[in-house]
Amino acid sequence: MEGICTVENQLLAPTRVLRDYLSNSLVWEDFLAQGGFVDGDIVVADPFKAGTTWTQRIVQQILHNGEEPEGGLSDTSPWLDSSWGDHAGMLKVLNEQREAGKRRVMKSHLPADALPIAPEARYVFVGRNGKDLGSSFHNYLYNFSAPTMETINKIHAEWSGDPTPLVIPEDMQEFFDKWLDTDGFQCCDLLDIMRSWWRLKDEPNVLLLHYGQLKRDLRGQIERLAEFFSIDPASLQMDVIVEHCSFDYMSERAEKMAPFGGAHMSSAKAFFHKGLKRDHRTELRPEQVERFDRAALQKLGAECAHWLETGESPAAG
Repeated sequence: MEGICTVENQLLAPTRVLRDYLSNSLVWEDFLAQGGFVDGDIVVADPFKAGTTWTQRIVQQILHNGEEPEGGLSDTSPWLDSSWGDHAGMLKVLNEQREAGKRRVMKSHLPADALPIAPEARYVFVGRNGKDLGSSFHNYLYNFSAPTMETINKIHAEWSGDPTPLVIPEDMQEFFDKWLDTDGFQCCDLLDIMRSWWRLKDEPNVLLLHYGQLKRDLRGQIERLAEFFSIDPASLQMDVIVEHCSFDYMSERAEKMAPFGGAHMSSAKAFFHKGLKRDHRTELRPEQVERFDRAALQKLGAECAHWLETGESPAAG
């Protein structure tokens, strides 16, 4: 398997380091040093704005069977490889959860070959139509607060030696073009991330989930996730979980659901923005759509590109 060193029933060590404006894969070395993965650990891994928070919420609700835990979602399900996060604090939370015997849920925005892949853990990769993702990613970044951007740029300059700041254009179409021109704008190379996880799609501890599937059949995808975690869907308060994982329910509780409680943005509510109503066909120029589709086909191949677009195999499409 190109780019990933597979050894049966052993940890697959990362084969590259990834650091950019928003991510830092090196923190996983500290995670491994304090004991690493244990049976039952769950990693939600995907590109930005593919449905990470939604999936984290679903996982949380499955594990708590519809009950509402105290605190915010990111307090107990940390984004460990964020470039500017409180890594020591997050590692402390994860260590305490491990010692308490709790089933841990972590999120990552790394490609698979920059992340430790452990047989004890379950990995949920979430994909999304790349044109909608790019539009949503612009809104997300553009609503980062000035202090957050200052911190991100300061950290990036210190480790990279490059003082060039990350500046997000106000115009979404301009951002989309730059995002494609630069393979991710040093923030999120969607096609690279997708390609790396696609290589692992047949591994027994990796599940590919799609934003479109969540929109079309939330209940069915909750059941699918529960089974992947070895939990009987029939044992769950399914109606309660479905309600608690609806976009409206989460958006109304933005401060508890958004990463970092929305403290890194202009407001927690801005994190949810258009949500399920986003449609790239009204936001991008036709030539931008065609350009993205060409790039996806070239870099991913027909089967993977089709799955990224729809969540379906070509035969089912």
